[in-house]
Amino acid sequence: MSTLKADTIQNTSGGAVTLTNQSAAKAWINFNGTGTVAIRSSSGVTSISDNGTGEYTVNFTNSFSAAEYSATLLSSSGNGVRYSFASTVDAGFVSGSHRHINYGDNGGLYDQVYVTGTFHGDLA
Repeated sequence: MSTLKADTIQNTSGGAVTLTNQSAAKAWINFNGTGTVAIRSSSGVTSISDNGTGEYTVNFTNSFSAAEYSATLLSSSGNGVRYSFASTVDAGFVSGSHRHINYGDNGGLYDQVYVTGTFHGDLA
């Protein structure tokens, strides 16, 4: 068995390596979904849009090869009350972005202090 150890892996041009056909997340995000929405940290995401109370669009740096990728998003109010029921609108799965709606336990839409998500699939 061999062991590969590296601190940095770059593509042939010296930039970031593009992962394709791998099971690693192709994009992830942690953002504040209240007031003026703001990304705390992310990878593979260019921006987010606030579409109204509890509704957001995550825009990807690189499009997925098809709309059949996996999206997992969870949220929290930050005060010990957890709302983790997330849904996707009918047009939510498109290759270049993901539209997400955030329901509370009573079925209403809520903005949340912490919204996190990971996205898996093949890149275009």
